Amino acid sequence: MDNSSLEAYLDGSTYNRETVRFYDVAHEGAQIRAVVGAIPSLRGLHQLQPRSVVVVAMDQVSDASARFVGRMRSPLRTPLVITDSLPSYVGALDIVIVLGDRADDPDTSRGLISADRRGATTILVGPPRGPILEDAPDDTIVVPALPTVFGASPARSIAALSAVLDLLEEDSDLVAQRLSDTADCVDEELEQLSPERDSLVNPGRQLREYVDLARVVHTGRGRPGFAVAELMSVVWSLKGMASGVAAVDELELPPPAPEHNIFHDPLLDGPVDLLALKVVVWAEDPDVAAALPGAIAVNCDTPGTGPLAAALKLITRGLAATAYDLPEAPSED
Repeated sequence: MDNSSLEAYLDGSTYNRETVRFYDVAHEGAQIRAVVGAIPSLRGLHQLQPRSVVVVAMDQVSDASARFVGRMRSPLRTPLVITDSLPSYVGALDIVIVLGDRADDPDTSRGLISADRRGATTILVGPPRGPILEDAPDDTIVVPALPTVFGASPARSIAALSAVLDLLEEDSDLVAQRLSDTADCVDEELEQLSPERDSLVNPGRQLREYVDLARVVHTGRGRPGFAVAELMSVVWSLKGMASGVAAVDELELPPPAPEHNIFHDPLLDGPVDLLALKVVVWAEDPDVAAALPGAIAVNCDTPGTGPLAAALKLITRGLAATAYDLPEAPSED
C-alpha cells in the first residue's frame, strides 16, 4: 500500500475500529519487501545442498504458513520439516529457520542457540524486539521485522521461507525481483481492500458479508486453492471467525435447510439448525462454486506473475475480511 493511502488510514479525523484492525493487513506488501531487503544476507545459501530445511514455528499462523509453502511446492526437492521444537538430529548439514512473532520463548531461544552450536545454518524470521532477537547467535541471519507491526503476517512467513528454498537453486537477484513483483501484486490487492471502499467495489468486504451468521468451510479444487483454504481456516478461526477446511471431493454437504416455519415448536418438533453452512472455494471460478450449495468462489487475476503471487493476493483478501465491520441492520422505524 502506498504512503498516501497509509496516511489516510492513520489520519485521526477518519479513525475507526476498521482502521485499527486493518493496520497490520495494510502492511502485507511491505512485509514481503522487508524479506527482499534481507536477501543479500541470504546469498550464501545459493547452491547449498542441505540435508533438510527445518522450520521451528513459534505460533499457529507461522506453522500454517510454512505448511502452505510445503503444499504449494510439492514435490519438494529438499526435505522440509515443520515443527515446534528443534529436532535432535539437526547438525551442520541442515538449515534451521525460526519463524514467528513471539518475542519471548525460552525453548525456541535455546533451540536456536543449540542449532548454531551444532554448525547448522540458522535464520531468524522473528519479532522486531525481545529476548529471542537479543539472544540470537552472532552467526544467525536475521530477517528484520517491521518495527510498527505486531500482528502475525502470513505474507512475511511465506515470503521468507519461499526465498530460502528458492535461493538454494536460483540467483539472488532473480529471487529478489520475483518477490518485489509479488509485493506489487499484494499492494494492488490492498488498494481494492481499503476500508474506505464499500462492498460494491471491495472483494474482501463482499466475502465478509457473505459468510455472516454462517458456519464456514474453506476448500479448493487445485493445489493452490486448497493450500489457501487450509491457511485461511486457521487465520479466520484465530480472528474469531470459526471455520474449517475440507477437500472438495470429500466434502459432504447437508441438503439445503427448509424455509422457516412459523408454526415450528422446538420443544415438540426438535431443534432447528439456525446457522447456514457457507462454503468458500478458493482460487476457483464461479462455475466450480455453482455446483456446491451455499458456496462462493474467490479468485483473482495475476497474469504473468506466477501461482505464489496469486495465492498471496487471495490470502491478503481473506485476512482483510477479518478486519471489516458488518453493515448495521436497517432500522424498523
